[in-house]
Amino acid sequence: MAFKHKFQWLFGLALLSLQASRGADVFQSMDDLPEGVNYDFIIAGGGTGGSLVATRLAQNPNWKVLVIEAGISNEDFWETRVPAFWPLLWNTRMDWNFTTVPQTGLNNRAVNYPRAKILGGCSSHNAMIYTRGSKSEWDQYAQLGGNAALKWNTILPLLMKAEKWTRDAQALSDSGHYNPAFHGKTGQLSVQAPYMQHPFNNLLIQASQELHSEFPFNLDWNDGTPIGTAWNQFTIDSMAQRSSAATAFLSHTSDNVHILLNTQVTRVLPTAANSTDFRKVEFGPDATSLKQLTAKKEVIVSGGIFGTPSILLHSGIGDRTELQAAGVPAIIHNPSVGKNLSDQVTVFVFFLPVVRKLNIRAIAMIKPRRSMNGTPHKPVPSRRLSPLNHMSFIRLPANAPPFSQEGFPDPTAGSDAAHVEFTFFQVGAPDPANGVDNSTLQIYLSNVHPTSRGSVTISSSNPFDYPAIDPGILGETADMSILREGFRSLRRYLSAPAFQGVIYGSVVPPANATSDEDLEAFLRSSASSWLHGVGSATMSPHGASWGVVDPDFRVKGTTGLRVVDASVIPRSPSAHTQAPTYGFAELASLMIAAQYH
Repeated sequence: MAFKHKFQWLFGLALLSLQASRGADVFQSMDDLPEGVNYDFIIAGGGTGGSLVATRLAQNPNWKVLVIEAGISNEDFWETRVPAFWPLLWNTRMDWNFTTVPQTGLNNRAVNYPRAKILGGCSSHNAMIYTRGSKSEWDQYAQLGGNAALKWNTILPLLMKAEKWTRDAQALSDSGHYNPAFHGKTGQLSVQAPYMQHPFNNLLIQASQELHSEFPFNLDWNDGTPIGTAWNQFTIDSMAQRSSAATAFLSHTSDNVHILLNTQVTRVLPTAANSTDFRKVEFGPDATSLKQLTAKKEVIVSGGIFGTPSILLHSGIGDRTELQAAGVPAIIHNPSVGKNLSDQVTVFVFFLPVVRKLNIRAIAMIKPRRSMNGTPHKPVPSRRLSPLNHMSFIRLPANAPPFSQEGFPDPTAGSDAAHVEFTFFQVGAPDPANGVDNSTLQIYLSNVHPTSRGSVTISSSNPFDYPAIDPGILGETADMSILREGFRSLRRYLSAPAFQGVIYGSVVPPANATSDEDLEAFLRSSASSWLHGVGSATMSPHGASWGVVDPDFRVKGTTGLRVVDASVIPRSPSAHTQAPTYGFAELASLMIAAQYH
């Protein structure tokens, strides 16, 4: 790194730390929390949704906001700033290190499920991909959630309000890589389209022209029409650092925000016996040191897709029979809490390229560290987020076998929504851990609209016990069929004339794996979660017999209690879930503030 750029990077890091220290008051222990402060809002979780809501509410200088975060500060884990280090953040002290129950659809394999235990939540922990989903999906959210403000034409201005389009630190031109009409310029969350000069770029775009009807080029997914191959967009700032909910929002709040770290919210409680006013929180570092506080206005649970239902269930909000079995007295009977978990499924596949014809060498990788169960992390480039620069959201043809032969209904919201996603990861070095002895083109293939539904449940009354997490991956035959056809679609894409003599057949799975049975065997043995779960505390209309929160994000049957995070999103989007979570949080912030004028 040149001295000038290195100095700028270090200066930027120091400046951001200074800005954080001048803003919110941060407390490492609940014993340090000042006595006698009457908080207007108490937010359980400083993740993607919680950090944004805290920031927006704190714009009213008369309101005091307390954020209680189970993990550490993002400032205490500098690796979160370096985009390429994202896989090295998992299975560390900033990760909850969740593991699912054995998945029937994955040959009874249990899989790791990283979730961030740090300020900023998964926005401090993820691969930073910024995708919003399709117009039809947001319109469907409005219908399923009974909230017309979730329609695309209403949510788009909120997404743009939060965003600040940023040039890549390398100053490469982003002309033709995005549509400026759909991006904000004055917000706080930095978004950009960084890329590397790479021969694969031109080949992929040429293939999109050659096979336009199935694999079109898309100037910008984030205009609400994500179908096609586009240049990746990431939440990275002009200093080439991660832009998260913590760095973009929470670090710029004032001293009317207090942040309590290393402290877990265990329950939300009624303010009085036989009351449904849940403005009281119980929290502590462990089961022996618990404290309670009552918010003047509201408690907002932002614990994420696993933490939020766990808090509600331990609070006595859930299915009465299941709560009694776990030893938790039922207060609000709601069988939907922890149900409807919808989780995208992915598989890592390898194709054999002729590296010399791509005029490159295999990218040097960081040596993978092993996870807690011994599985090696996927390698990452040592300097950049990823050496390849595109993803594809692909819609299977209407006559594809899942629909024309097997008769499965289309699980998407409309013709602008995708069935599968191709994430072109890298042309990488040999990977003996996966049985690959040659340099390979490595791609994540994902089913982004699963019909399978999972659950989050508890089996004890101890809120420090981890919940049982069952995403139900490939539990429905339709999901397997769509993922299988997605792989065949990927093979068609890489068989375009542009790739002739450059990319040969797949090596994982083997090129001779062509039958339904062969592909299904591979997918069940190799697939995993794409880590984009939603819906475990889903939104539904007022008076609906299902759902956890009303259209105003208020937990059904309660007052003073709302949920704002990815758990309220009813169904998986044609997107990664970071941007949709920001959209829901922006809307929730407006609705909460309007409640109190």
